[in-house]
Amino acid sequence: MEFAGQGKQEQSVENKYAAEKRRKTCDDFLVKSKQPFINKIFAFLLNVLLWLYMAVIIYFFLSAVLDYNDYYIGLLKISFNMSNHDIRMFLIKSFVYFSIFFTILMSWKYYNKIRYGSLNRRSKPLKTTDEDMMNLNLIDLQVYNILKKDKVIIFEKNPIRELERRSN
Repeated sequence: MEFAGQGKQEQSVENKYAAEKRRKTCDDFLVKSKQPFINKIFAFLLNVLLWLYMAVIIYFFLSAVLDYNDYYIGLLKISFNMSNHDIRMFLIKSFVYFSIFFTILMSWKYYNKIRYGSLNRRSKPLKTTDEDMMNLNLIDLQVYNILKKDKVIIFEKNPIRELERRSN
């Protein structure tokens, strides 16, 4: 049974443009930097090393929880002078402390909400208008328009006026 559109048909022109547009937007999200090749290698190796370290730590705790010992993890536990029971007790204590702190902070949150109410009173500031900028009297209108329009600007002299010093 064959449905319409199956097979090795060309994509329609609209789909090609949509796919190209989607590809371009994905490239816009990626941050591209010019790093030396040595830095990239160093960052990659450090990343791999830290992932391996994390895997060993997770394996260390899981082997204690599941009461599993092999040669390498046993060697690690012997070098730290720990048994599976010690590691389980550490995990239980950590979970209890975490639960206590979590409960205290959640109750504090609800106490503050009951006492002070929800604090959604703030509103976002309005967008600054050209008139607001000109009312500051720090820059000329011509320079302000140049700053808004051009991407690259080189000034010989700082166009921003000095603030008047007030003596107390």
